[in-house]
Amino acid sequence: RFFQYVSIIDYKTGFFASGTEAMGLLIYIVFVAAIAGFAGLIILGYKKKWTATTVSSDGMNNKATVFLGISFLIAAVLKLYQLFSENGGTIFRTIAMGAAVIFFAALGLMLIKSTVPPAVTGFLNIFPTLIMFSQAIELFMGDLVIKNRSDNLILLLIYVSGTLMFASMARFYARLESKYSRARELFVTGAAFIFSGGYVVAKLLAVLFGGDAVTGMSGISPDAIAIMLISGTFLGVVSFTEQHKEIEYIVEKKEEKNKE
Repeated sequence: RFFQYVSIIDYKTGFFASGTEAMGLLIYIVFVAAIAGFAGLIILGYKKKWTATTVSSDGMNNKATVFLGISFLIAAVLKLYQLFSENGGTIFRTIAMGAAVIFFAALGLMLIKSTVPPAVTGFLNIFPTLIMFSQAIELFMGDLVIKNRSDNLILLLIYVSGTLMFASMARFYARLESKYSRARELFVTGAAFIFSGGYVVAKLLAVLFGGDAVTGMSGISPDAIAIMLISGTFLGVVSFTEQHKEIEYIVEKKEEKNKE
């Protein structure tokens, strides 16, 4: 992606330069290969029965959960900065950014304190899911084809994978995991991390080392940075939390309810 930024993108139009379209497809081939490799690791992990060594009393990794809370707070600050720095945005976008600030901050504080009932944390994750989904729709219905095509297509992938990630996060924190839900959580979160990380790191390198070729290019999306931080940390949470602890929690609650 760094190579594409400094070599084959026409910054006057946002499209790939004439005659370089084939090289433009290379990033998507790399994305597919990376996600396929990640899926292979998930399958191998299930076969090898890799397990965590540090698990709190309710099955959650406390340290990783605190770091996830910090990631949410950073995301809230990024969205707040975006809210005040953007001018001329639609009322729909302004409301979405304001809601994102509120829910990211609330989730961050809840995860750091670790005293909020799981159902509440899980429920609140529905709102970031809807926010990412709405931004994906807005981008898709907007200037995907006619402006900044290369960046917008990757941003759309980030929003879609971010939507799936927050939906899986809602299920995880509400203690509603099933037999194969952990694999899905890992996969969609890994996809969000790969898309957002590929976009953020490559663009940062291009801005720092691309020279005149990238002068005036659009800034790095705060949404992409937020999803990269949250997805990367959440991968640690779901990777180092034993799934059977979650299933046992569900079974115990059902047995208690039956006894009542």
